[in-house]
Amino acid sequence: MSSSVRALTGALLLLATLLAARPAEAGPHDFVVYIARMGGDTATARPYVQKFAAQLEKLMGWKPGSAAGAFFADRKEALQDIKTRQPAFALLDPPLYFELREPSALTLIGQLQSTELVSSKLHLVVKDDKLTSLEALRGAVLTTTLAESPRYLSKVVFDGKLDAVKHFKLKRVGTALKGVRAVLTGSARATLVDDDQLAAARKMEGGQALRSIYSSPALPPIPVVAFGKVMKPADQKTLEKALPRLCSGAGAQTCKDMRLPGFQPKNVTLFAPTQKRYERP
Repeated sequence: MSSSVRALTGALLLLATLLAARPAEAGPHDFVVYIARMGGDTATARPYVQKFAAQLEKLMGWKPGSAAGAFFADRKEALQDIKTRQPAFALLDPPLYFELREPSALTLIGQLQSTELVSSKLHLVVKDDKLTSLEALRGAVLTTTLAESPRYLSKVVFDGKLDAVKHFKLKRVGTALKGVRAVLTGSARATLVDDDQLAAARKMEGGQALRSIYSSPALPPIPVVAFGKVMKPADQKTLEKALPRLCSGAGAQTCKDMRLPGFQPKNVTLFAPTQKRYERP
């Protein structure tokens, strides 16, 4: 083998190695689903996400295999995927949407039609009948699924009445009912639950003693957003028009398998009050 051929072969091998080492880049139709309340894990959800992507491709007229999706119930994993793959659009739990709205140039293109997957209101629940106010919980352990979103907790859930990090000892829990158990066993003084979770908690042993001492303002649904730095405006508008039809007809079973009841045309008034609270000093 001549020296020139060996050099060319070496260069090609080096290029192949470098390309293999690079993380997969997202295409213009790739997406992320981050809904903590769904639970589960990325690997288990993969076949359902693939079916959802295939249905979306048919509806949008995209090339088969051009839309790759990923599901996450863990906030850190979702953030890492967004950073690495740079997807075109996403379904995001509201706290992460407001956190990324400006830095990622997110554009609202719709919202999920669901009361099961997101809380429309949260209650601060205690067991000790001596605890009757927010002030009485200063320095107390608060269990919540929102511990990783302290600004959302402070500005939105507690409506700016306190700084959640300074006021409480925040303890993250994966599910609301784990937080309830912590209150019932005495390892926490308070937790945050919505109406349905509170009703379920009161059926637990000792649950009748639980009381709500504070309720949040109305909270927004799960938004569907486009990453403005990735997805072209024309594609955003096309997807926005198509979303309300995604879970009907041939797509009904696919959405059911994904636990997605349907999508609604974007309604900025559902998010504006929360955005105003989140952005205030």
